[in-house]
Amino acid sequence: MDRTNQNELDKLRRIVLEQDNSAKLLIRRDLELTRANEKLRELDQAKSNFISIVAHQLRTPLSGVKWTLNMVLSDNFGSLTTEQKSFLMKCYESNERMIMLINDMLGADRIDSDKLKYNFVPTQIFDLMDNVLFELTALVKKNKLRVNFINKERTLPRVLMDNEKMRAAVQNLLENAIKYTPEGGEVSIDFQVLDEFLRVSITDTGIGIPDEDQKNIFNRFFRAKNAIKVETDGSGLGLYIAKGIIEKHGGKIWFESKVGKGSIFYFTIPISP
Repeated sequence: MDRTNQNELDKLRRIVLEQDNSAKLLIRRDLELTRANEKLRELDQAKSNFISIVAHQLRTPLSGVKWTLNMVLSDNFGSLTTEQKSFLMKCYESNERMIMLINDMLGADRIDSDKLKYNFVPTQIFDLMDNVLFELTALVKKNKLRVNFINKERTLPRVLMDNEKMRAAVQNLLENAIKYTPEGGEVSIDFQVLDEFLRVSITDTGIGIPDEDQKNIFNRFFRAKNAIKVETDGSGLGLYIAKGIIEKHGGKIWFESKVGKGSIFYFTIPISP
């Protein structure tokens, strides 16, 4: 074998050796990634189990506290002075915030782990939103707001949705609009048919969302800076949960907002065939 052929052969051997080493490295990296992914899945499952256990252990006594406070505030154990009622109402509201926080944590975890089961049925979403608003009457009155449906008399098509899940999404959106709208402001709800979807818009004259915060507004635990100043309590999970539920319905959610002017949150949901 002449020197030229020997050089070519040596070169080929080096290439084969390099490829062999590269293949071994890729296999090793693949195994490491597989083990890391398995570890992440185990950690994620452990996190879900922890949240479920803690939430259950907390929610049970908190529900008992809520029931007891309701009984006391209803004068079932005797009359209360105005000062006593005021103090107990603050306890009741704090207890409600704790229950809401636990429910939000459970809701976010179920969305992350895809544990929520959906039962899509033809439903009139106007009725659902009207019922949610009725439940928020006390908050609306407290803030002295005007809340109205635009074109209320219009007949809307039914949409395919899971009533319980969509109720949670709608409640988060409406609560935000009401909580972050100053006294004397307005919240309005409108519907528009867009091809195979119904678009719902919730408009408020609230504090708005700063430009620098808008890209993160649907992230877990995120709250805009000006929102924290207005409402110190809050999980920062409401919009994250609403987005997850709406997208699971095959819809989309987005918004327009200006600080000091207010926000419009839109979402779409498929119309029932």
